[in-house]
Amino acid sequence: MNNNRTIKKLLTLLVILSLFPGGGCQSDQDGFLTTPEGLSYKFHKQNKAGIGVLIGDKVTANVVFRTMDTVFFVSSRDLTVPYQFEILEPRFPGDIYDAFLLMAVEDSATFIIDGDSLFLLDFEIQEFPEFIGPTTKVYMDVKLLDVLPRKEFLQEKETYKDRVDQLLTELKEREEDDIRSYLEQNNIRINPTESGLYYIELERGNGPAVEPGKTVKVDYSAMFINGEIFETTKQDIAMKYDIFDSVMRYQPFQYLQGDTLMIVGWNEGLSYMKQGGRALLVVPSILAYGEEGVEGYIPPFAPLIYEVEVLEVK
Repeated sequence: MNNNRTIKKLLTLLVILSLFPGGGCQSDQDGFLTTPEGLSYKFHKQNKAGIGVLIGDKVTANVVFRTMDTVFFVSSRDLTVPYQFEILEPRFPGDIYDAFLLMAVEDSATFIIDGDSLFLLDFEIQEFPEFIGPTTKVYMDVKLLDVLPRKEFLQEKETYKDRVDQLLTELKEREEDDIRSYLEQNNIRINPTESGLYYIELERGNGPAVEPGKTVKVDYSAMFINGEIFETTKQDIAMKYDIFDSVMRYQPFQYLQGDTLMIVGWNEGLSYMKQGGRALLVVPSILAYGEEGVEGYIPPFAPLIYEVEVLEVK
């Protein structure tokens, strides 16, 4: 047994218990009251003069979900980073939104919620974890820190949306300049294809052509327009550019040419190649991940560069 891990778990539980006095394992009869909707609740601290919660408000709270013997969600590891979300219409009688509608700022309480409804309707998870059964009750410990009224919350969302729209506009306008700068800096003087792809042949292949429906095996490195490599099939490249991940399997990538799961620019670029060939693809975002990008991985309106070597076509 890992003693350090055991100690950390105990410390986490002690933090939870200290923040939610009376929030240990309890039965439905241990001082709990029940609403007409069937929600069982017990206040550990109640601020009757505090700001109450209404549908559409944004709440800031420390939240713990647990069964009688398993803590399965904590809003942050040590409850120093609060959980923020919008209060929606209750999805079933006695759900988490019904619980928050009973609270005011500075309140601390424990609620007992039907486990399978919680996972199915609130969490929208079809497959329950092994500790949730048809009759399992879930305890939700809550310390309500703040409430942002619906009107102010809508204003906040609108301001955020305006900022995001402005940033997206700036990224979109900058993309063309970024591609032009990259081509100039790397002395690339070719015209793009009709779609906007830049295909730069580094070595001509002399094997079978990459055609729709064929299985293609390649080595590649993917990078942003500033030259930062974010993905590669080669371990030595990953090590060199400090992106090595021990979980990754560094080996040639195999795919079916024309597969719609591949970005448009990839399929087009590879269609110009043969086995044994090497090429550089400068892919504008419209042929890659567009204005959406990939959250936490590829920004919106990001042109991408792929250095590709076709190892086998069959």
